[in-house]
Amino acid sequence: MKALLVSIAATVALAPVFATDPITTRHLSVSTSASTEAVAPGQRVSLTVEITPKPNMHVYAPGQPDVIPISLTLTPGEAQIAQPVQFPKAEKLEVKELGETQLVYSHAFRLVQDVTIPASRTLIKRAASRGASLTVKGNLKYQACDNTICYAPVTVPVTWTLALQAPTPDAKQPR
Repeated sequence: MKALLVSIAATVALAPVFATDPITTRHLSVSTSASTEAVAPGQRVSLTVEITPKPNMHVYAPGQPDVIPISLTLTPGEAQIAQPVQFPKAEKLEVKELGETQLVYSHAFRLVQDVTIPASRTLIKRAASRGASLTVKGNLKYQACDNTICYAPVTVPVTWTLALQAPTPDAKQPR
């Protein structure tokens, strides 16, 4: 019983706090979420993109020559200092006709982008206002393929809107 409770607690701790309605393309479904609904300047938050390829579709994993891999790029702005995107382990797909093995995602998977909200004077001042929010924007780019053809690359705009809250008194203030 204790092991079950620890497992449930770990699952809840890793689950995204809130998610957007999915965006559906011809090839897959995309939704965004964040590890918290509210963030203060100086805090770190995990931004997540949940991706579900449609049946018989796959997208390429990063790190391979001659393919267009899935990528997440955040729009530069005052809102974040980004860490590298975390990609899940890819599955191997043998393409017998080409004599190749590719690394792909053909089942639901998650990309995680950790960002730190800068503790700038501007954001601290804005966080003091009631109802303040912060929107982080980006683009998910991919090329999907099915069992017979690869489709034109697609770019899907993604956003995360977080409530902006005042930093705690013990947070580092900008100089």
